[in-house]
Amino acid sequence: MDICIDRTKLKKQDVDTSELIERISTGQAILFTGAGFSSLTKNVNDEEPSAAKDLAHEICKLGGFPTDDDLRFATDYYIENHNVSELIQLLKKKYTLTQTHRIHDEICSAKWRRFYTTNYDKSIEMASAKLGNLVECIDVSFPTGTYYKKESLCIHLNGSIDSLNEDSIESTFKLSTSSYISPDSFTKSDWHYYFKKDLERCSAIVFVGYSMYDIEIQKILFENSELKEKTYFITRENPNPKTSFTLSKFGNIIPIGVEGFAELITENSESISGYDSEYHLQSLAPYNLSHDKIEVRDADVEAMIMFGHISSASIDDAVLSEQVIPSLVVRESLELVKEFVVNGKNVVLYSDMGNGKSILASQLHSYLTTSSFECYFVDDIEGDYISDIDHLSKLGKKIIVTLDGYERYLDLLKHYSFSLPDNINIIATSRTAEHERLRPHLKEIKFEYSEVCLDELAENEILALVDIIDNLGMWGDKAGLSKDQKVRYIRSKNNSQLSLTLLNLFNSPQFRDRVSNELLPLIGDDEIKDTIFAIALSEVLDIPCRSSMISDISGNDKIYSSELKNNKNFKNLFHMNGDGIKTKSSLFCLSLIRHHFSASYVTSTLQKIAKRFNEYKVKDYEQRTIFLATLRFSFVERLLSDTNKKGNLKRYYENLKVSVNWLKSDPHFWLQYGMANITFKEYSKAQQFLDSAYALAMKKDRYHTSNIDTQQARLHLLVTMKENEPHKIFEGFSKAHALLDRLDNDVYKYRQVDIYNDFYSSCYEKLSKGNQVAFQRACQKMEKSIEAAVSNGEVDLSQQLPIKKTKEKLAHILSSIKEQRDIASQ
Repeated sequence: MDICIDRTKLKKQDVDTSELIERISTGQAILFTGAGFSSLTKNVNDEEPSAAKDLAHEICKLGGFPTDDDLRFATDYYIENHNVSELIQLLKKKYTLTQTHRIHDEICSAKWRRFYTTNYDKSIEMASAKLGNLVECIDVSFPTGTYYKKESLCIHLNGSIDSLNEDSIESTFKLSTSSYISPDSFTKSDWHYYFKKDLERCSAIVFVGYSMYDIEIQKILFENSELKEKTYFITRENPNPKTSFTLSKFGNIIPIGVEGFAELITENSESISGYDSEYHLQSLAPYNLSHDKIEVRDADVEAMIMFGHISSASIDDAVLSEQVIPSLVVRESLELVKEFVVNGKNVVLYSDMGNGKSILASQLHSYLTTSSFECYFVDDIEGDYISDIDHLSKLGKKIIVTLDGYERYLDLLKHYSFSLPDNINIIATSRTAEHERLRPHLKEIKFEYSEVCLDELAENEILALVDIIDNLGMWGDKAGLSKDQKVRYIRSKNNSQLSLTLLNLFNSPQFRDRVSNELLPLIGDDEIKDTIFAIALSEVLDIPCRSSMISDISGNDKIYSSELKNNKNFKNLFHMNGDGIKTKSSLFCLSLIRHHFSASYVTSTLQKIAKRFNEYKVKDYEQRTIFLATLRFSFVERLLSDTNKKGNLKRYYENLKVSVNWLKSDPHFWLQYGMANITFKEYSKAQQFLDSAYALAMKKDRYHTSNIDTQQARLHLLVTMKENEPHKIFEGFSKAHALLDRLDNDVYKYRQVDIYNDFYSSCYEKLSKGNQVAFQRACQKMEKSIEAAVSNGEVDLSQQLPIKKTKEKLAHILSSIKEQRDIASQ
């Protein structure tokens, strides 16, 4: 028996929309529209735009073939058998609008972070324009680098009527099967990653007139439980049970219809528009001291050392009060940095990976906040931090802004250098290699700073580290050493470095066994294995571990899965918080990759990542960093365990130039390939590849060969030290010295000059008297070049430890030569 229900007589549901309005009021909500949103608009035929089924019928009619409901089939059949220009004309008439309705204007009157739509028409752009707001119409073929940070965008995932032509109808305009599987398809486009980033960062995701047919969007929403509470579906009043059941899996149902939603916006227009009356920080966040009573346990300290799990409250407690349980090495540099900022100076803190730059920045938040500074840090890298700086500059308070990994914020540093706000100082951190690379750029933009190298622990800091390891009983076979012996061990064997000390702990059998126990139940699932590798890779590269980036690297959406996030083993390894991994230990992640992922897995996975990221037309900072890392020998080599490292690296570079075809004509690739062979002492192969690098460099306009020159000089020195004939020995040295002498005075040059000491030890006595004098003069010239670089500000020996050590070695060589001559003359 059929039961007929008059839905118009059903009682309307009472719906609590207060939280939705509050979320929209922030100006950070996303509006996602589907076909239902365009009802009541009019096209050039004075009709509403056709829905998919009706359009399929129209195309069948145009082509004169039997009616079918399947839009893709109808389109494919028509394109194969008929003139496509007539189909384009039909579509233009169907989806070129002449007017929108009041409801569209009302909905678009709210400040939306971004518009996404599966519609071809421009109802959003037109309604916004009527209100005096220009919204730009783009599709997934538009470059993300140019458009992503722009405001007022409407991204047409299935293509827009503006971009419809004979080329796009089978690529970016989604009608046919070929357009859905083209490289510009949404799920394969650069915009897919940015869409996921938008979902993470928005205050709400509001779907209007959308039927949730897109499987990929379903998957993202379904697997990311954090999105559910901020996802809203505007449905018709009293939706059918199937709709309610389906949509309730993904978010909150608001059954008020499109018109009811427009009324809701209008009724709350005052609170929505009034939100922006005060300036709200978009990227920077203030640091607030914790007033919680902290009880540190041994397990907390161990988690901090091993996995990077540490709260700001724990840092406050360790920095500002006496540590009951040894938990944190409080750096002596705190006072030095404070002295700099009190005197109005900016500071750059730099170190190699794992030597404490990020943790010192956190300690400075605590230390400086108690000294009447207001400290701010970047909370949202995609936000407008430049506007935030301009706002803070007007407050008149003494403000410190910390930039962890300043290479991401070069535009901010440039703006700061031009505007020079007198109440703000910058404390920036970077890894040593990045800072050395960017020194010329900082000079070019006139960013003035004092710098502190954190690579070596002071005596008291080593003692504090010994106390921490003692308390945790983590010395292993060195537990029987006295305190002084442990200090000497860290100083001599670990070069007074925190990173080498911790790596030794991570490499101990008991720690590796503990990690294996957590990891083995997880990595039987290939997608989980790839996800864990992606997390570890991000941390090693010092890239924020947001879910969207982890998903991008791994090539799957497992990171959004609640099953994974709630997995006990996974939580024991990583600390999930919000949209990603919030705390970090780059050294733990390096150890994780090296000791728990085979070299063949690492190289094959990096090759897949390189191939996938190469296909992105435009890469943001993180994507570019990851892609370039996959090409860099020193990085890839560092990730591999020693087991069959040589064979895996060789295969990696052989296969890489196939996966990323353009590398064959890139000088830098052959340089990296040459460096790999230098490391394995295959010098003839290395020379072959350096020759290729030089040859390709000559074909490129204004290509600087300094990177090739440093490696060529290194190769000359290594080869010549294996020679026995005196004239060949000096000939090789002379070639190396001539190359290095003409290079800029920087760490890359002096890293090779450092080898002069090895050359002196092994070859000096073999040289003729005249060539010994020439070698001495070469060392004197290099010593003077360092002194000149120091005097003109290119080099700071107190902070650039590798150059300082090179100068000391040159001084040792010259002193020894003088001593030998003095003895000989007696």
